[in-house]
Parts: sequence; structure tokens; C-alpha cells
Amino acid sequence: MSVERILAKKGRNVITILPEHMVSDAARLLTEHKIGVMVACDPKGKLEGVLSERDLVKGIAQYGAAALTMPVRNLMTTTVITCKPTDDVKDLMQIMTQRRIRHLPVLEDGRLVGIVSIGDVVHIRLQETQIEMGVLRDYAITRTP
Repeated sequence: MSVERILAKKGRNVITILPEHMVSDAARLLTEHKIGVMVACDPKGKLEGVLSERDLVKGIAQYGAAALTMPVRNLMTTTVITCKPTDDVKDLMQIMTQRRIRHLPVLEDGRLVGIVSIGDVVHIRLQETQIEMGVLRDYAITRTP
């Protein structure tokens, strides 16, 4: 199953922020939208980094309350692992587990077209597994004399 299937169900809307905006703005948006990561893009929409809850906590631990008045670019992760709509969900699960990341921006031809979370990936894998079990159960029932 591909990332495109996840995006078809959850939508392609991504909350973004400019890297020069303050961290306090990002924290407010994270809270308002009940999300765990902000994607930082330049004014033309090019991905420049991500600011996760983990980045916020690390920034506050390092700089104290002053972190909230810093630009997002000071705390954001700039080495961002991304995926494509055609990528397989099983591969994403492995990448997210090995790299200990919870969100992957989805890029298509260099454009941000969505974001997937570990929750999205686990949910779709559970659905796949349930379908596979159903097929095997049906097969076993029809083969039983």
C-alpha cells in the first residue's frame, strides 16, 4: 500500500510556518491544530525544515524561556527525511522506527503535498493486516472438506 492511500484518506493539508517566525508562533499553531510538527517552508513553499515538539523541548531545555522568542530556524531540524506518494507504507514504517521519527513530509516533484505520521502508518498497516487475515481465513474455510 502506498503513501498516496494515506493522503487520500486524511487529506493533503499541511500546516506550515516561515523559518523567520517566532517559536512561540509555532507552539501556538501546534496547540491550535493539535499536531506534533510544523513544516517550515520559504515564501515560495520550498521545504527548509521541521519543528517538532521534541525540537521545542530541546530548545527550552537549552535556552530556557528565550527559546520562545527565537526564530523557528534556530530550533528546527534541517536534515529532513521525506517520502513520496508512491512510497510503500511498509518501507515508511521501517524508516520511522529505525530513525526514531514520527512525521514524514511528502514531496512530489520537490513540492510539499502532505505529511504522514507514525499513527497514519500504523493505522493503514493494521487495516492491511486485517484484510490479509480475512483473505486467509476465507481461503482456509473454502479448502476445508
